[in-house]
Amino acid sequence: MSEKTEQDLRHALGNAQAEAEALKSLLGRAAQRLEDIVEADCSDEEQQKALATAKRLRTVIKRTDGKTDPFA
Repeated sequence: MSEKTEQDLRHALGNAQAEAEALKSLLGRAAQRLEDIVEADCSDEEQQKALATAKRLRTVIKRTDGKTDPFA
């Protein structure tokens, strides 16, 4: 593999890692927002749905932690 190709691949990898981290951050904020909304005046059923969704979002974040660097 040429040095230029390797450099391009590492640059693309860095961009993909940054994007993955940004998406995880968005998921975390979405989960927090759902939990905040639950505290508002909602039915028990809607509260449970929101909490379940927040839990799923946090599970996605946990499962992807540390998986963005294939060289690690």
